[in-house]
Amino acid sequence: MRAWRIPGRRALLSLALPVAVLAAWQVAAEHRLIANGVFPPPSVAVAALVNWIFGAGTLPLSPPSPYDGTWLVQVGASAWRILAGFAIGSTIGVVFGLFAGVSLLVRRAVDPTINSIRPISVTAWIPLTLIFFGIGSKPAIFLTALATFFPVYINSLDGARLAEGKLVRAALMLGANRRQVLLRVTIPAALPSIAVGLRVAAAISWTTVVVAEMLGAKSGLGFVLMDCYNQFRFDYVVAAMISLGACGFATDKLLLLLFSRPLRWVHQGARS
Repeated sequence: MRAWRIPGRRALLSLALPVAVLAAWQVAAEHRLIANGVFPPPSVAVAALVNWIFGAGTLPLSPPSPYDGTWLVQVGASAWRILAGFAIGSTIGVVFGLFAGVSLLVRRAVDPTINSIRPISVTAWIPLTLIFFGIGSKPAIFLTALATFFPVYINSLDGARLAEGKLVRAALMLGANRRQVLLRVTIPAALPSIAVGLRVAAAISWTTVVVAEMLGAKSGLGFVLMDCYNQFRFDYVVAAMISLGACGFATDKLLLLLFSRPLRWVHQGARS
């Protein structure tokens, strides 16, 4: 019984703040204390989300919308753009980061340029992106790849540089060539940093694709969010925000699951 009490207390503790916020939000919205009553209570936002997923009329608290029943289509559109951009940006970031980490010549050649571009906000690229790629999925894919590249590159570079030391010298003394050192020493040692970079990039990619879809797409969660904002359907705006948070959370958990086996040695070392 005692073993069950501790997890139960932890669950209650973790739920205390969200429940309190939702209760305060519900009361404030019902009494028109938020934005002069324009902002919907959580019950209406949840009803909009349910109707968006399952179709109009599932929960009558939210008025009908042309987007009712299209949730999977919109999430699929955003997920496809994120998957394409994330795959492109993370692949290039890992390759550049690893080679810059193991080679001083490569680092001196690419690192100053990358770090001079990195502070430029993704939103600053939107005008040029629309000029080059037009309207559709391509701008969202490009911006997602761009935003994904930088955290993956930085973490891959740091991971590779940390590996370049005693481990590499020991491998070379044992007769390993540079290719074997890269594949069997540097990459495994840099993998925890790469995993962190990918997790950060995954969260950024959901933010970036929303910005891109607001201005250059006709589908996706970002497009629905902005279109419903223009229609004063703030229940759907909140539903889109909930969907983005849930999708980002699921993506992070998926990455943790994918890296759980390759990084089991890290967790075993931390427990010991």
